Amino acid sequence: MAWREDLYDAFRRRFGRWWVVDPLSEPEPSDTWDPPSAEGLAALKPGDIVSLAFKGWPRGRIYYWEILRVELIAVDGDQLIGRVVDDADDMPQLERGGGVTFRRADILDIDPPDW
Repeated sequence: MAWREDLYDAFRRRFGRWWVVDPLSEPEPSDTWDPPSAEGLAALKPGDIVSLAFKGWPRGRIYYWEILRVELIAVDGDQLIGRVVDDADDMPQLERGGGVTFRRADILDIDPPDW
């Protein structure tokens, strides 16, 4: 059966898609989500690390969505550009170092935590 899993992962790596999940519209990542403060979001600058929720298609064998850390590269108003710094557990189409465009509203957490 391992060859089926390898084939499925190869298919997802080649043809799969991913997107950033809006935490307010998706129940899974927002179950225990406490949004960062407005001050913390406004103070974001290149080099900061944030957590985002991602979903992928086709659906993962284990997870439907994953929370990964992203290093902020550029800030342009509400549009933010970052680079994934974690390895996804079950989303081979999303690679470490890959570029991500997202909004401040998509941020689940700021690292270090926004106290």
